[in-house]
Amino acid sequence: MELDAKTLALLHRVARLTPAQPRRVAVMGRGQGSFGGNAKYAFLHLLTNAPDLDTFFVTLDPGTYRELRSAGLPCELFPQGDSVQRIASAGTFLADDFHFKDSPLAPLLHNARIVQLWHGVGFKKIGFLEAESGLDLTTERRDYLRRMYSGYDALVSTSPFYTEHLFSTCFESREIIETGYPRNDVFFRRPTRQDMICSSPELYGQVRRLAKERTVALFVPTFRDGGGDFITQAALDLPALDAQLGSINTTLVLKMHSFSNHYQGLRFQNILHCPNHLDIYPLMPLFHGLITDYSSIFTDHLLLDKPQIFFPYDWDDYTGANRELQFDYDWITPGPKARDQQALLEALQDLAAARDTHQEKRHEIARLAFSDHDGNAGQRLLDRMRGWMR
Repeated sequence: MELDAKTLALLHRVARLTPAQPRRVAVMGRGQGSFGGNAKYAFLHLLTNAPDLDTFFVTLDPGTYRELRSAGLPCELFPQGDSVQRIASAGTFLADDFHFKDSPLAPLLHNARIVQLWHGVGFKKIGFLEAESGLDLTTERRDYLRRMYSGYDALVSTSPFYTEHLFSTCFESREIIETGYPRNDVFFRRPTRQDMICSSPELYGQVRRLAKERTVALFVPTFRDGGGDFITQAALDLPALDAQLGSINTTLVLKMHSFSNHYQGLRFQNILHCPNHLDIYPLMPLFHGLITDYSSIFTDHLLLDKPQIFFPYDWDDYTGANRELQFDYDWITPGPKARDQQALLEALQDLAAARDTHQEKRHEIARLAFSDHDGNAGQRLLDRMRGWMR
């Protein structure tokens, strides 16, 4: 959405003239305001546990707006209705990525405390470290990264390790708070009806049934900055893999990254597809194991203490052209590394046979990644917010 200069000037004026309401909290998800990730679960926790706060979700996407409103949840569709005034008067603004900074609603946040929830801790260089990396980035790209990772009042971390080695080196924020990630709270409870909004109750039921009679694994590859994925790069022969999975009584649930949509239209017996815009977190405790390449979702999955398989099929290209790594990949990824289809199948055979040789290593990395292994991250965030409001 692009607004003309006159409208943007008006938004700046509204922000200057509108006093902030300390107990009004605006929450916005990734991109155009999708309902998922830390934004979703922080929002739901505030609604349930802080009725004295005026909490509402912000989106630029009409579909998200309709879904939340139909569920009876407070949501504003920018720039419709009284959304401009409501956003401008928010005392606190929660977000879990930086795209709001380039959004036309950004001028309205002049008076708000900006809390960056972020959306993952892993091993890739991001922010300031990526801007200073040896990758072939343009000056404009490096400046963009510095701007997007700056200007926060508070930044959520998960542990002292990630505060020291990731957040304090990659972001500029007035303070870093080690509350943990609200989205992981759903691992420690049975999903509620609200948890399942923008998720898939149908897939939840299907995986739950399948997991009683066969091995079910979640496959969540990440995106490549230069485009491409394991499908377009022909890293896997999917028809052959489907047959191989049948022989070991295993089902894969594939969820592509939100930036990748090449799987649409493919149908297999032992490979199920979760649309990439849906929230997979309520389903994650159901799976027997996780497969990824470089996605930081593996870190959250450590809280479930279940086997992980890593599939870095394009290692040289990824680390040479897409992202430099901050930590040693073999050290921080507690599971077998499969670089081709045969090795992946062998790792899946071990998963199906319950052969787990990496539990101690998972515990080591989990202790570094998370100070708290519980379902109370949302409450710790709320407690910090109440401290700011005093």
